[in-house]
Amino acid sequence: MRLQNRFSLENLRNRTEEMVFEKIEKLKEEGTVFCTCQECVLDLAAFALNHVTPRYYTSLLGPLRPNRTQEKRLQIEIDLALETGLKRIRSHPHNEDVSVS
Repeated sequence: MRLQNRFSLENLRNRTEEMVFEKIEKLKEEGTVFCTCQECVLDLAAFALNHVTPRYYTSLLGPLRPNRTQEKRLQIEIDLALETGLKRIRSHPHNEDVSVS
């Protein structure tokens, strides 16, 4: 029997994923030069998530006592992964809307 058929997996969350999405939103709001089409945004998110440490939790309230040092390290990992991902997307664009810097 499949795990998702036996257990409710709705409460399993990835803090890293949340932080990556928040940072991408911030980059979009700041006007950082990158294509914001669905394909490029998903490529950037997937690249970053594949290059940072996952942090899963199961509480409905989120991490009850987040470790600030750990969160800071994770944010640095995310920033570096997004920077590298942006360079890669700019150098290998999927469409004409991507500016090459």
